[in-house]
This record gives sequence, C-alpha cells and structure tokens, in this order.
Amino acid sequence: MSIVRALSHLWAQGPSKPARDLVDRRLVERRRHHHVPTTWIDPDRAGGAGGAAIVHLHGGAFLRGADQKTWEWLEDVRRRSDVAAAMVHYRVPPRHPFPHAFDDALQAVLSLTRKAEVRPGHWVLSGDGAGGGLALAVAQALREHGGAQPALLMLTTPWLDLTEERLLRPELREAAELYADGADRDDPRLNPLRGPMEGLPPVHLSVGGSDPLLADSRRLSEKLRAAGVELEIHEAVEGGHSYPLQQVGPVAQAARRSQISAVRRALDLERAIPRA
Repeated sequence: MSIVRALSHLWAQGPSKPARDLVDRRLVERRRHHHVPTTWIDPDRAGGAGGAAIVHLHGGAFLRGADQKTWEWLEDVRRRSDVAAAMVHYRVPPRHPFPHAFDDALQAVLSLTRKAEVRPGHWVLSGDGAGGGLALAVAQALREHGGAQPALLMLTTPWLDLTEERLLRPELREAAELYADGADRDDPRLNPLRGPMEGLPPVHLSVGGSDPLLADSRRLSEKLRAAGVELEIHEAVEGGHSYPLQQVGPVAQAARRSQISAVRRALDLERAIPRA
C-alpha cells in the first residue's frame, strides 16, 4: 500500500469546525444543504437586506477535510469582509471517490441558491487547491443545472488538471488516482480546464510562483481571457501552494488583502476594509 493511500485513512476526513479560540461558538452552526454537511460562521449575515456570504470548498488533494489553517484564513477573510462564511464538507476517497466530491459541492450550492440561503448577486464561491478545481467545475455546471452564478469566483492556487502525465509529484499522482478511481480524466468535472469558460462570473486568482500547480493557473488565465471573463490575478513570486492559507507574513497578508478587496467590490460592500 502506498504512503498516500495509507495516510488517507488517518487524515481528518470528516466535517470539522473552527477552533474555539478562533471563532465564538455562538456564531458557528452546522447545517445540511441537500444532505451535505456545511459549517457556517455567522450565518445571520448571509440573508436579508445587506446580507452576503463566502461559500468555500476546501483543499487537501481531494483526500482531507478542512484543517485549522483553512479555518483561520476563512475566518480572517470573512471577518474583514464583514460577511458570513460557509464551509462545504464534501465526501472524499478512498471510500467516496469521484464523482462524490463534485456532486456534493454542486448540490450544496444549488440548494443554497434555490432556497435563497444566499442572496442572488451577494455571494462568493471560493476554493483552494483541490477545492479550487471543484469551485471552477461547479461554476461551469451551474448554468446547466439552473443555479444562480456567484458574484465572484475566488480561486487560491487551484488544482485543475488531474491528467497523470502533467503531475510532477508522486503524492499528487497517487491522490489523483484515488480520487479519479478509473474515471476519464478529461471529464470537465475532473478537469475543469476542459470545461466551458464563457459566461463565468468575474474571477480572482491567487497564484504562487513556487506552487507545483502553477501551470494550471497559467493555462486557466489564458482560457479565461480568451473567453472574455473578467480576471484579476494576485501573484507572489515567493508564494507556495495555497500560500494565503498555509504561509504567514507579508506575502500571505498581501494576498488576503487582495482577496478581501475583490470580495467587497464584487458584493458591493462600500464600507472601508476593516484592519487586520
């Protein structure tokens, strides 16, 4: 058994919550949207006049749940943007390979939009790493399934192409094998770079110069521009994979400020950005 396959049984895979010292427990609520567990922070800010929300799909190479660094990032961006946040806990392999993660993410988002738990034009779809690929695939699928598009698609060093020959690191190849489980990796749900870009909402893309998945972001940028999609890129030469979440210091903070500014512009939140 490979190391990745062995560790996949030990990694935290179930729904998590932010640490108690990070978020007041009175603001944290677990809900289910189309049977998909979703953890909200300050959900009262999502609906009603002036309400807005960030809906986030976590990374973890499709094998892990949201870690505390992801929660710290989401709470920081949410608080400084003055909105609600929701973490969607999609199922992961080896027990639940493709298409479970995609189906969970899409159905949770459709439930949120159709039941008006997020307001049309007042929500952001976000994803980092593997979750960034899922977010792009979900945004592409929303038109087909009759869901309202987000005001902004915020992608943090996304993993967009699972074809084996492009993956440089053995652990990524193994993770892709576990998740794809023999499916055609040219399927846009697995490889959203093959999906339609036309008609997507504005995109904010955080790119790290030392990210092993940098090529994915480069190709995505080219395709978005060719399709006429509004695109803002925040690139940091010193940034690694998911650096706004996983790194500390000025490089990560600059990326977060760029993300917060993009969220507030997209959601038409005109008040000044709160200080960190």
